[in-house]
Amino acid sequence: MKEKLTVGYLTAKNPKDKRSWSGTHFKMYESLLKEVDEVYLIAPIKYNLTIKLLLLINTVINQVFFFKKHDRSHSLVLSKFYASQIKKKLENKKIDVIFAPVAATEIAYLESSIPICYLSDSSFGQLNNYYDYFSNISDFSCKEGNLIEKYALKKSVTHVYSSTWAAEYVINNYKVDKNSVFTVKFGANLDFTPQKASLNKQFDSTINFLFLGVDWQRKGGEIVVETFNLLISRGYDVTLTICGCIPILLKNDDKIKIVPFLDKNKPEEYDILLNILYNTHLLFVPTRADCTPIVFCEANAFGIPVITTDTGGVSSIIESGVNGYTLPFTATPHDYAATIQSLLDDRVQLSNLALNARKKFENELNWDLWGKKMREILILTKFSNNKSESN
Repeated sequence: MKEKLTVGYLTAKNPKDKRSWSGTHFKMYESLLKEVDEVYLIAPIKYNLTIKLLLLINTVINQVFFFKKHDRSHSLVLSKFYASQIKKKLENKKIDVIFAPVAATEIAYLESSIPICYLSDSSFGQLNNYYDYFSNISDFSCKEGNLIEKYALKKSVTHVYSSTWAAEYVINNYKVDKNSVFTVKFGANLDFTPQKASLNKQFDSTINFLFLGVDWQRKGGEIVVETFNLLISRGYDVTLTICGCIPILLKNDDKIKIVPFLDKNKPEEYDILLNILYNTHLLFVPTRADCTPIVFCEANAFGIPVITTDTGGVSSIIESGVNGYTLPFTATPHDYAATIQSLLDDRVQLSNLALNARKKFENELNWDLWGKKMREILILTKFSNNKSESN
């Protein structure tokens, strides 16, 4: 008989909105509904006018006087505001465990006897200066961010991360007890999973590459085009679809198709995306910075191997030689071309990568499995807290 479990899903965002965290909140909420007795939403939390003004003032002060950014999402003022709002939402609620995905700011100052399971794909200290938009942050804002992360980790009984990269960082840098840290891989944010029998791609003729991403620079778009042009110059029969952004004018336009951003929430655009995935042989995204690129899970669902970079949490999704290849950050277009050329010269190897990609999705990179693992961790959270209270 299953242990009864009521979970409070805590986030300032709206988990029912498929646009929230690129659909990850929705998938987590959906998966937990299948695994626990009840999921109570402690969300969303809207700013009031006072908070908006205080955050704006902090931003202006940092920009005008220090020429630095202020990270609004990790503000002490905001964190204390969240705590007061959440406390009201928790009144008279019978909840066994609070599940707080990417909610460090929400829980840092929260006072509650309910045990917390905190989940994230990274942490403030790890993100600082890793992403371009997470750089040039003022010293004061960095202190705020690290303090919030530290408090959130202390408030939580268990800590779940989507990659070994993220998990090891909090153990080594925030000194979190390794016995409370778990790694659970994310799944594909798709409403539709293709049947295995429908993935009957042929690898003996034209090979179709796909670059899928909205951030051309960060996702390595220029490397993709240079690599593609090298392969074309060597006589390979390949095409490239660029989906999600519109880059500058490119060479070999007859071999390159550009598809602007597609909204998964619009059926007609979602169908276009599915059709692209059905006809793709290789996803090529040599990302410069990524925590947990969900698009790689989605590609694997369609039996598409991934050529990418060994950075951030990527290697927890893509295993070199199994469901794709991860090259060093310093790899050049010539290096990528050499890796891809070896696959184009050995179509059996390419076909095997595709089969393994689908297996990786079925065995590791899906939300059903995530939900089952999270249920076990949430139960552990509930009883670990009871044990600590009795000591």
